[in-house]
Amino acid sequence: MNKMNTSRRRFLKHVAVASSVSLLGGASLTRIVAAQPTGLIRSRPREYSGAFANPLKGFRPDLPSPDGGSGLGLDNPLVTVARHYIRWNQIEDAAADGVDKILEFCNPRWAGIEKRNLKIIPRVYLYWPDQNFWPRDLRGGDYGSRRFLHRLEKLILKLGEAWNKDERIAYVETGIVGPCGEQWNPTAHWELRKVIGDSYVAAFPDKLCMIRYPWQWPEYQFGVFWDSWGCNKDTARMLEVLEAPDLKDSWKTRVRGGEVPYGFGDPPGLNPNDTMTNQHHVDWLECLTRRGHWNHLGWVAEYDWRNPATAAAGQQLHKAFGYRFVLEEINYPATITPGAVLHVSFSVRNLGASPFYYHWPVVACLLDEHTHACVWQQPFDRVDIRKWLPGDGWRQFGKWDAGQKHFALDDQPARYEIPPALNEVQGQFALPRGLRRGTYILALAILDPASGTPACRFANENYFNGGYHPVGRIGVGREIDNPELNASPFADLVADKTVGYSVKK
Repeated sequence: MNKMNTSRRRFLKHVAVASSVSLLGGASLTRIVAAQPTGLIRSRPREYSGAFANPLKGFRPDLPSPDGGSGLGLDNPLVTVARHYIRWNQIEDAAADGVDKILEFCNPRWAGIEKRNLKIIPRVYLYWPDQNFWPRDLRGGDYGSRRFLHRLEKLILKLGEAWNKDERIAYVETGIVGPCGEQWNPTAHWELRKVIGDSYVAAFPDKLCMIRYPWQWPEYQFGVFWDSWGCNKDTARMLEVLEAPDLKDSWKTRVRGGEVPYGFGDPPGLNPNDTMTNQHHVDWLECLTRRGHWNHLGWVAEYDWRNPATAAAGQQLHKAFGYRFVLEEINYPATITPGAVLHVSFSVRNLGASPFYYHWPVVACLLDEHTHACVWQQPFDRVDIRKWLPGDGWRQFGKWDAGQKHFALDDQPARYEIPPALNEVQGQFALPRGLRRGTYILALAILDPASGTPACRFANENYFNGGYHPVGRIGVGREIDNPELNASPFADLVADKTVGYSVKK
């Protein structure tokens, strides 16, 4: 007993010293302190200050396509989602065409995107201004016939068979109707809306779908693709609808995207680079992103990310788009016996604008202290990262300044009326009895279910390449003198190009 107490006192003394030691000439990145005299370790990692690529959010460029897809911005290292405009007759030109034709069209165009953690938001359409892309056995512009409605239902079900389980699909824009699939001119009549709504719900139980005008689809739980995002003519109307009682909390489960409409309705900027070099426009985009809980945004994504003047704005906006999970504290025991129950708890806050919309697992890992290879991992039970919500009720807003031709923000503080909640997570894990005794690094990770590998990262400086966030050293069947991590192996979140996912053949 005396030997154990002496050892524990020596350990706690070392921890107290380690918590104040500078590893990189400044404050320690791990900030480990002893939480209790039982040897419980408390780690408080620092927030990563910049923006970085994380899946299913952010700037959304377009894949190259004959009509609206320029491909500009796809090389931006922040990008993880891209829209793909698809003509109906490219994937089905006759009723007999099957799912194979959809896959034969998509697979070569999406080849390799999983290696850079990129996922697709497809939109199928029938008409681009002055060009029809109807199947050869249907009459162009015939949105009301029984024959068309039957074919539409069948096509959407084929899309679901091709894409619902496809790991490469992020979200689905329902499209189909009107110029560029924007669901106006014509406005979808009741029966057409019902076929589109019912068919997409049936075809995509595992993917989130979006519609253009939320007031036209009150009976469906769809997200929104707002293709006149942030312009003077549309903003008040869209916010009035989205903040009405029926939809004011819909952002918690329904994804929101769209594009800045350059050339229409007084957008914030003449073109992407004009937007991103004007701080008035950038602040307005961030304000609207946070007030409306926006997940991704296009066309502005074509800005020149290599230009330092626009790159700074890209950092500001990308940190606002979607989710941004920041670990604030992690607790774990300094030493544990093989076969015993490991207790790990952590607190995390979402400092972004929207939730993470899919149920991806969070895991505790033990990494080899030297190679950083994962030797054991197990998911936290009953943890749903979709519930890690951002703040709500953004206080800052603006009115259209006709003289300046941009939105001027009011003098309200730039903060949420309801601040982002602190989410407390508890985990209990039975370690294998045969686990080799030694010193390991405890780490956290969020896995993409597509491949079961880390893909979504926390916004913290404690980071190893491959998607792992190291917390501190832990002894398995062995006491350790120092739980503090050496910061020199830490990687930069932006520089890591190893994170991706796999695609089932």
